[in-house]
Amino acid sequence: LPRDAREAARRCILDTIAVTLAGSSGQDVDRLVQWLTARGGPPEAAVLVHGVRLPASHATWANSSMARAREFDDSHDPTGDHTSVPILSAALAAAELRGGVSGRDFVTAYVLAADLGARLRLAPFKKVGSTGFAANTFAPFAAATAAGLILGLRGQSLYDALGWAYAQAAGAVQLQQGGQSTLHVHHGLAAATGVQAALLAREGFPGTHEFLTGKFGFYNAYVGGEYDPRAITEALGERFEITRVSVKQYPSGRVTHGPIEAALALRRAVGFAAEDIEDVLVVYTTGGFNMTCEPEAERRVPVSVQHAKFSLYYNVACALARGHLSLEDFTPAAVSDPRVRGLAARVRVTVDPALTRVIPPGIVTVRLRDGREFHERVDDLRGTPENPVSFEACAAKLRSCAKIAARPLAGHAVEGVIKRVARIEALLDVTPLVALLV
Repeated sequence: LPRDAREAARRCILDTIAVTLAGSSGQDVDRLVQWLTARGGPPEAAVLVHGVRLPASHATWANSSMARAREFDDSHDPTGDHTSVPILSAALAAAELRGGVSGRDFVTAYVLAADLGARLRLAPFKKVGSTGFAANTFAPFAAATAAGLILGLRGQSLYDALGWAYAQAAGAVQLQQGGQSTLHVHHGLAAATGVQAALLAREGFPGTHEFLTGKFGFYNAYVGGEYDPRAITEALGERFEITRVSVKQYPSGRVTHGPIEAALALRRAVGFAAEDIEDVLVVYTTGGFNMTCEPEAERRVPVSVQHAKFSLYYNVACALARGHLSLEDFTPAAVSDPRVRGLAARVRVTVDPALTRVIPPGIVTVRLRDGREFHERVDDLRGTPENPVSFEACAAKLRSCAKIAARPLAGHAVEGVIKRVARIEALLDVTPLVALLV
């Protein structure tokens, strides 16, 4: 593996541990862990923070749900994929199940799973969103790859695992619309089915053949055969898509991050107060508008934290009014703040058909009550490959996220995780890493 892919993997692993810690106290997570624990089964793998040991697929379900719960996890911006949510949890569960998995093997599985997941999403001609796809749909493939490689599957057995993952692929953007825990709980379930797929293949159960390209295969079933297989195979083994994964700086829907960053830049540069603003104009993409501006009644004045995460109006207003957008801005009290709600009512959005990127740039104009106007455009968001953050920045995010974990983690344990991930390729066994997180 090239150095840039390995460095990207270390950042992704640390960042995903961070958001999993934060998500351990997320909506309905405790209830999910209790329910899965009541199901029983062999204690194969740990649920991070909560500390219970469950069957590998159930531990994956819980840990992936936690990783997605705060909407703070990483993003493959060319497709909008939530890359690491299914991979880290599946890889950790498989490593505990097998035992003695080296850091080199762990990183290899992580990079290859991220590569396959992203390539599968690059192939369809239709834009993500127009088909109703969500990252959940592709999560079983990535989880099956990570778990399968760590469990020793190769050749036909790994192909069988992916065939079983195809049989579990489901999910759509509608999961996001209800404003509840459905989205992250289902993303966890999707990852769990990937681990189940790997376990079925390990037991010798034959998977679906021609699961991608067959008459009723994935691409014919889900996008009407409108895909380019070259996106999957081009420069395979030479270019690794994990190098195009971005580390999120804000715990909200990825398509809102450009406008957020532009709004924050204006707030820093001009120093106005919310009461000074007459109105705000955001130039946006069609996909972003459909996901975060409609239905307007729910997005304009969100009544739940989950709706606030996917409200362009709330996120831009919060950035302008408070000068930051962090985990503390996604609590019931913060979402109901009348000052932010009042400003959100003055945010206008116009769609520019010429903007075609999956993740929109930030194009924001603020007009003050005294008649002055200020404009900002941000194309390369912080945390992207074009404007990257360091491993130490991911470590700082981990320390911050650990503060809201469902159960407190000792400071030395958090620092121990950072040190071990920094040198993960030298570890003879990655499972002691888990012990620090429970």
